[in-house]
Amino acid sequence: MKKYFDKLLYQKAYSRAFFGNLGLAFKELSVVFLQFFYWKNPLSILRVIKYAIYSLGRMIMGRSVRLSYAYTGEDRLIESLLNKSIRNTGFYVDVGCNHPIFISNTFTLYRKGWKGICIDGNEKLIRKYKYLRPRDRAVHAVVSDKQDELAFVEYTNNVLSSVEPALEEQYLALGQQVVKRINIKPQSLTSILNKHNTPKEFDLLTIDAEEHDLNVLQSLDFNKYQPELIVAEIDDLNLSAPNEHPVYKLLTSQNYKLVGFILKNAYFKKIPSF
Repeated sequence: MKKYFDKLLYQKAYSRAFFGNLGLAFKELSVVFLQFFYWKNPLSILRVIKYAIYSLGRMIMGRSVRLSYAYTGEDRLIESLLNKSIRNTGFYVDVGCNHPIFISNTFTLYRKGWKGICIDGNEKLIRKYKYLRPRDRAVHAVVSDKQDELAFVEYTNNVLSSVEPALEEQYLALGQQVVKRINIKPQSLTSILNKHNTPKEFDLLTIDAEEHDLNVLQSLDFNKYQPELIVAEIDDLNLSAPNEHPVYKLLTSQNYKLVGFILKNAYFKKIPSF
C-alpha cells in the first residue's frame, strides 16, 4: 500500500503538486474557525467564511490561487526553506510585524494553523491583531539591545516607521511626513520571549526593523533561544564578501548558515548539531 501511494504522490511533479495543494487546502479548512473566529466579535464569522472560500477555491483552481501575502513573496520562500509537513504547525516570532495581513511574512503560516508572537512599535497596528489574528500574541514594543529611550517615528507610509534617526531626513526628502513620534523604552527580544513562554527552539524569526535589525539580533540570547530560520532585512549585504557584514558575522558565529538572499532579505538557517 505504501509503495502504491509513494508512486501516486511522488513519482510525477504534477501529481505531487496536485496532492500537496489539496492537502494544504484541507489543512487551512480544518483550522479556519479556530484561527479567525473571535468570540467577542460575532461578526468575525464572516472572516471565517471568507478564508474558507479561499481554501475551497484552492481545491478547485489548484496552484493558480496559491496566495502570497508578503511584500515580494517572502512567505513562499520561508515555507520552502522550512519544508514542514502540512500536518505540522509551528511557531514564529515576527519583529516589526506591521499589519496583520498586508505585506505580512507570517500570515500565510497563520492560515495553516501556526501561531506566534508579533511585535511592533505602532500601537494602532498591534491592536488589529486582536481581531484579525486572535491566536497570536501581539506585543506593542520596540526591540533593541540599547538601554535608553528611543524615539519611534511613524511616517505616512507606516511600513517605514523606525527608531533610526538617520532615516528621517532621507524619508522626508522622499515626500514622507512624520505622523507620530513617541519616546519608548526598548525591550530586548529575550525579555519579550521570556514573558510569553516561548519555546526554546522555534521555527521562524523574521525581522523588519528598518535598519535596526542588528540591534534586534544582538538583544537575543542565542544560548536560550534558537530559531530554525532567521529572516533579516539587510539590503546592504555584499554577496561577494558577506563576512564583512555585522549581521552575517553575528549569525555565522551562532552556528547559522546563509542559505538565501533576494532583494533586501537574507535567510539564515540553523546548522544542525549532531
